[in-house]
Amino acid sequence: MVKLNESLLSHREISDEWERSNQSADTAKYLTLKQVERFEQILKDDESWEELLEIFSKGRDDDAWLALDWPDGFDELLLCVPLCRLVKFECSECTIGKRQDNNSCAHDFSVFGYIAELLKASDREGLIRHINNVKKILLLDSFKWSISLKSIEY
Repeated sequence: MVKLNESLLSHREISDEWERSNQSADTAKYLTLKQVERFEQILKDDESWEELLEIFSKGRDDDAWLALDWPDGFDELLLCVPLCRLVKFECSECTIGKRQDNNSCAHDFSVFGYIAELLKASDREGLIRHINNVKKILLLDSFKWSISLKSIEY
C-alpha cells in the first residue's frame, strides 16, 4: 500500500522544497511533475485510491481550499503549488495558465481542476488517463488544455 502521508507532499513540504530550490521555471515544472507522479502512485494502488476518495469527500462543502489540509483533506491545487509560487498566483503568467486560455487552475475544468471532477465521479481510469495528459502538458510546451472540451490539444 502506498501511504498517503508519505507519498504526496503536504503544502508545507512542497513549499519548503520550492524555497530551497533555485526557484526557476524548470524547477517549478519539475517539482510539480514530482507531485503529480506521487499522486499517480496513490491512484494506482487500490487501498490508497479508496482512502483518497474518502479524504476527498470530507470537508469539500465546508472548506473552500483544502490544499493546506493534506492528508486530512485534499485539494487538487496541492499538485501545482510550485507553479503557483513561481508566478505568485498570476495565472496568466503561468506556463499552464497560458495554455488554458489564461484560466486559473482553480477553474473546475482546468487541467488541475478537472482532477476534482474526476474524483467526484470516482473515475479512476479517467483520472489515470488525465494524469498522463497533465504530465505531457508539464513536459512539452506544444500541448494545450481546452477547458471547454476538457481535453488536451496539440
